[in-house]
Amino acid sequence: MDERLLREFLAEAEDLIEELYGDVAELRVSRGAARRELLARTFRHVHTLKGTAAAAGLDAAGRVAHEFESLLDAVRRGGAPLDEEALDECEEAVGTLAESLDAAARGSEWAAPERLVERLRRLAAREQAAPAAPTAEELLPPEVARTLSAPERRRLSEAVAEGARAYLVGVEFDLSDFDEQYKRLSESLREAGEVVSTQPFVGEVGPGRVGFRIVYASAEEFAKLTERAAAFGARLEEAKADEGAVEGASEASARREAASVPTAASPSSNMPAGVRVTLEELDELISATHALFADTLGALEHALAGAEARAGLEEKARGVRRRFFELEERLIGLRMVTLRASLLRAARAGRAAARAAGKRVEFEVAGGDARLDRSLAERVADPLLHLVRNAVDHGVETEEERLAAGKSVEGRVRVEADSEGGLVVLRVSDDGRGVDVEAVGRAAAAAGLVTRGPRLTDAHALRLIFRPGFSTAARASLVSGRGVGLDVVERAVEEAGGEVRVRSLRGRGTTFELRLPTSLALLPAHVVKASGRRYCLGSSHVLDTVRAEGDEGAGARRTLLWRGRELPLVELRELLGLGGQEGEANRAAGRAYVVARARQGAEGDARAAIAVDELEGQSEVLVRGLGRHAKRWRAVGGATELRDGTVALVLDLPRLLESLD
Repeated sequence: MDERLLREFLAEAEDLIEELYGDVAELRVSRGAARRELLARTFRHVHTLKGTAAAAGLDAAGRVAHEFESLLDAVRRGGAPLDEEALDECEEAVGTLAESLDAAARGSEWAAPERLVERLRRLAAREQAAPAAPTAEELLPPEVARTLSAPERRRLSEAVAEGARAYLVGVEFDLSDFDEQYKRLSESLREAGEVVSTQPFVGEVGPGRVGFRIVYASAEEFAKLTERAAAFGARLEEAKADEGAVEGASEASARREAASVPTAASPSSNMPAGVRVTLEELDELISATHALFADTLGALEHALAGAEARAGLEEKARGVRRRFFELEERLIGLRMVTLRASLLRAARAGRAAARAAGKRVEFEVAGGDARLDRSLAERVADPLLHLVRNAVDHGVETEEERLAAGKSVEGRVRVEADSEGGLVVLRVSDDGRGVDVEAVGRAAAAAGLVTRGPRLTDAHALRLIFRPGFSTAARASLVSGRGVGLDVVERAVEEAGGEVRVRSLRGRGTTFELRLPTSLALLPAHVVKASGRRYCLGSSHVLDTVRAEGDEGAGARRTLLWRGRELPLVELRELLGLGGQEGEANRAAGRAYVVARARQGAEGDARAAIAVDELEGQSEVLVRGLGRHAKRWRAVGGATELRDGTVALVLDLPRLLESLD
């Protein structure tokens, strides 16, 4: 398959998968008209995905989508029930289709899981007793009932069976703004019921006007519905099979218009126009913008040096700076994706883990509109899954334990995203047992991580659970307990420029936080100099900068006294394997130090001091990847061009300080 065509397919399919994650999650909680509309939308998304998979030659993915579509169609037609079992399999189908896309992107072979295909077929073949519901002919005048399609008839019958009443709404609008007026009326009606069908008519209406007849179902009080309709000049009356259509709509005109005009606007009519670009193309555009900004600003600063009209040029320079920053931010914003799919995928994995563990757990998802750089979202997807599974397996108690503790039988796990300043924070919270500090201490002593002695503080215990291979589980379960986990989570988050925080209350639950920069492209950084070279240190890992007189400490392991704490001190040039000593001017002026957060250790919040030759201040830098050279330097995250045109390496502080653990 053509590589560009495959890339376009994957981009479109990825959007559909994200929509489906949300659709299935909403199907769990929606009811009535909202669920019917949602079910129809989900069916359309799966149908589209099936077609695009077939066009791309991905037959296995198309097969899963076909069975998924068949199940949704059976539910939509009222044949099969949409119960918890069906919803679980729908979630499984979405996750499986996402896996097929990952395989296609890697160029790997992928086969449809036969067990899933068979389960989808079995669920689609189930039958449920049809509820006693009146037909459209029993609810509407015959000339109106004849205009309804089969899905519209079914929607009307289901709505009335659920307690709604059938109404006919007649309204006229000026041709100049009828689309906007109709949209507002439709939105108002949907707040209280279901718009089943809309038919335009041109019967007894004035010139330059168009009329609509709406078949509507609602359980709201008639007086309130009348007020809703009157606000738009519409007439509302209860539909009866033995009465004519709404005044002003003749049978002939209704049939004529029904034959020539679509009953609803095109689904794509309100969709924003857009184009797809690759991340590589975006990165090139962002880099070009940044370079243009630097060149333009440099030229203006050069002109300012000898310009007579200095005030005017200074104003123009400020305007150029502002506009370039705005442009750069908007370009970087194009790399951003919402976290909705990631959160819903994590909740789906949690439900599967709960079933495997035999636990009843309710999952809550919030903050799906929070945005994160796509590459960062991909990096933290697996750590997020692990934290949710960990909450189910280690956090939430068994039903017996919860009852004994006076809790509800059903546990709760909340997965959410939030924005705090320039960070995106992902949280996984449970209402389970919390971290058992004594059990952590025993396991740590048995593993040789700590010596047997005084009781561990809560803070120390919460840091120990991030040690490689650490586990308090007596045995491995289906979802966790093999000692492969939280250390990997922490490493992945730190490599993405973030940090992991945890808080826990015994018997109340645990919360993990993944705190991440919104983008890896623009990085707030401290610029320092060592051995004549300049480096950038991510500000999220810098706690303080210090200037001190003279040398601090001596010997192989020197220390720096900082806020009453003695911190291990190391030279940046030594960490980087550089030669040379600090200059005479720097020694005379005193030393400069960066107090940084090192990789957390068993003794709690580990910090270290790094000696540098100069502190040049803070700056927001545009980070560029090193491509195929990236693996050569363990603690180098990229490179950036500074304001004066010199290139500086961006250092990964947690990795750089690993030797201090």
